[in-house]
Amino acid sequence: MISLEGGTAINYEIRYMLMLLAAIINQKPVQLLRRHVSWEKILKISDYQNVVNIVYLGILGIEKVISEECETQFYQSYRRVLLLRGEYKNAEEVIMWQLEKHGIDALFLSDTAIEKRYPKPEMAYIEQIEILVENKNLPQIHRLMRDMDYEQKEDRIGNGILYERVPGIRVIFYSELPVKNKTFKQWFLVPIKKYRRIGDYKFIHTLSKEEEYLYRIGKIVELYLAGALKIRGIMDFRQYRESLNEEFRQKEVKDILEKLKWQEFAEQLNILSELWFGENVRQEYGLALELEEFVLFRRQENNQLDKALLPEEKARLDFYLRNREEEWATKRREWAFPPREYMQQFFPILEKYHFLLLLCWMIRWLRFGKQICARKWRAAWLRISVRFLDMKEKMKRLAQERRGGTDEEAPQAAERKTGTEGDGDVEEFED
Repeated sequence: MISLEGGTAINYEIRYMLMLLAAIINQKPVQLLRRHVSWEKILKISDYQNVVNIVYLGILGIEKVISEECETQFYQSYRRVLLLRGEYKNAEEVIMWQLEKHGIDALFLSDTAIEKRYPKPEMAYIEQIEILVENKNLPQIHRLMRDMDYEQKEDRIGNGILYERVPGIRVIFYSELPVKNKTFKQWFLVPIKKYRRIGDYKFIHTLSKEEEYLYRIGKIVELYLAGALKIRGIMDFRQYRESLNEEFRQKEVKDILEKLKWQEFAEQLNILSELWFGENVRQEYGLALELEEFVLFRRQENNQLDKALLPEEKARLDFYLRNREEEWATKRREWAFPPREYMQQFFPILEKYHFLLLLCWMIRWLRFGKQICARKWRAAWLRISVRFLDMKEKMKRLAQERRGGTDEEAPQAAERKTGTEGDGDVEEFED
């Protein structure tokens, strides 16, 4: 566990916030404050890192100097997480029911089960539900989500189709795994219907323990590459790891991580999670401290760290699709025409043939263009397919009306539940 007397080179507020998180997760007494902290700053950081609900639980029983406005904002953020937790449960249940009803095989990559990994359910934070389906089912799924009042949004990090609904429910459908590593995809190259089924469902599937472990590592790798890795992601991974039992095939997972060249990344991830939330303090942390700085201060570039943690992902670090609006506004020329020294990392031939720099620039532009065009074509295909299904449904209804009535009842929209289980007086958001 991090000590307030020294340790990592991070400011006092962040260090104290991490100690609060560790104390609450491990059900230990919270260390008393020894000097003034800015609770407004802790609120801002914890909200960004998706841990504000745990921080709020930690500050309930300690003496503190905090403004009434800041304490109210803490409570509202905590209550919002509670309400969303219940809404996510209801949304997940309805979506499963709809997919089962229409015979659509779906693999739930992430769900609401994360709350079972924490000592108390209210410590969990559900950011979104991720579902893998076959590409042919996307138009039908789009119509189902539209009928349930979901609105399609842009997924900036992954390559899925994002749907959102008030009060903030996020559901992402993928037609291929959101982890781009080719070796990783080959290991998961199994038809969806072959995965383990959930309960009595025939078409709803889930991952095994080993598959979920690898998928969680893969998603953290993607977040790292996109510069979007947060404390909550590392915390959730640790809680899942702690829940594994003897049935978990550790050697098989270790062999796959070695093939992926991710073993160092996984090791440093484990070390960092123990530094923050564990009780067995180590003397040397090495790369884990650099990874900590990357997570806490949102650093975008650290070539030495990238090379040490993910030596095989160098090319993807450059070509990963992420939000580059600020970078494009300030460094358009540098980004579009990188210097030869930078391009040599991806095109070693430039070291000997400098005159090929222009050709390498063009190849780089084509790679970006291919990814952008693929996204636009996919969105256009989805719109056309949905329109075709709508026209087909209208023609079917017209044919039924001409025959003097419908042969079967029209499907009714699933009634959405409101409120959360066990939240008592929590009924609606406050601004």
